[in-house]
Amino acid sequence: MCVSLVTAFHARPGASHRFQRVGLSNLHIPPLPLASAALIGRATLPSYLQPSPVEEIHGIFDDHLKVYVKRDDKLDLLGAGIHGNKARKLWGLASSYPLSSSRPFPAVCFSWGGVQSNALAALAGFVCGVQQKRLIYYTKTIPAWLKDHPVGNYRRALELGVDFRELRASEFQDIFGATDETEGGDGEARCIRLKKRLVEREGDLLAREAYDLLLVPQGAAFPGAEEGIDRLGREVEDWWATESGSGEKAEVKPLAVVLPAGTGTTAFYLARTLASSSLGRSPVVYAVPCVGDGTYLRAQMARLTRSEALPETPARPGGRGEPGGRKGGKPGAEHESEGWREKAPQGAFPEVLEGSAPHVFGQPEQALIDMWYEMGEKHGLQLDLLYGPRAWCVIRQHWSVLRAKHDKLLYIHTGGMEGLPSQLARYRYRKMLPDPGE
Repeated sequence: MCVSLVTAFHARPGASHRFQRVGLSNLHIPPLPLASAALIGRATLPSYLQPSPVEEIHGIFDDHLKVYVKRDDKLDLLGAGIHGNKARKLWGLASSYPLSSSRPFPAVCFSWGGVQSNALAALAGFVCGVQQKRLIYYTKTIPAWLKDHPVGNYRRALELGVDFRELRASEFQDIFGATDETEGGDGEARCIRLKKRLVEREGDLLAREAYDLLLVPQGAAFPGAEEGIDRLGREVEDWWATESGSGEKAEVKPLAVVLPAGTGTTAFYLARTLASSSLGRSPVVYAVPCVGDGTYLRAQMARLTRSEALPETPARPGGRGEPGGRKGGKPGAEHESEGWREKAPQGAFPEVLEGSAPHVFGQPEQALIDMWYEMGEKHGLQLDLLYGPRAWCVIRQHWSVLRAKHDKLLYIHTGGMEGLPSQLARYRYRKMLPDPGE
């Protein structure tokens, strides 16, 4: 029996990365096909993730800063309904196990996280749909009403055949929430301990099938995601090289690249790629924390410098009730996690844009639904409700500063539309949106 963990080489600049196994009426929601090998076809797929388009959006807040949107929400990895940053994160894994190859994909994949996670839907589409393998997914106790009436990403995962393992919150934290500092040891030792615990929990299954296992961390926040995000960086470079001009017409100010962040994986690797840009003035990457506060986001990104494929850390002590586990804290304050800047070359980390008001991830807010309507109805830009509106609310707060430093802003639309139906249902339940029939 071999339990593998997804990692990637951090090769010399220019060298290729490769995976290894180490011991409302007009609202458009993208279709979510139940992908299968028959649907996709077991053929060679040399370019199954084409560059996403860039569109200019006029009249955002004012006309003093030109705004463009890179539509990663329009990506669809392997036609499996995998969009946005999840398509980027899983691109390297897909290229490591092409359908035309004789290299077998592991028979069982383990992951963990929220029951409505976009990463769950994407991973289910890839593992169960494309590869036709088994995904065992650990999550906290699923509400009875959701089991009775599945919606959103949970419903899609069920339809694709995901095996759910429910844990009490304390059990989930005990297995997946510990940090290297609290347990001791380096990242590799932490991985070994985690694998051992999962093998013990699934002992009967493993003893019976002797499967080769694959672990993909919560949110696909692992170094293996760098390969696909590096492609995003190169696409931004190519677009900016054309857009910024040359000679006397060359842009004087650097490009601002802004994107919402959960674990910060996309923002971190994008900043790393653009920091080594061959352009005269490298674009500046700004990450907007949407799950925790800036301290939480910086700690998440600092972990990636250790080349680990580990779950979320540090845990947010307050959960959904306390943003970043800092109830009453100063959301706009600048924090520096210990070792933050020392763990990667200068310029490899994105700047963090924080909001001035407390924010609880996943909790319906009037400001968010207002921004969602504004961007959709006024500018024709459809967003999810967890990340996109929060990012634009914070961008508006920092607009004058961004306008002073930059002439052009590129927003990375990271997708998340798969979860929009369940998000809208929460707003309707809170009477913040009318029911469709009203």
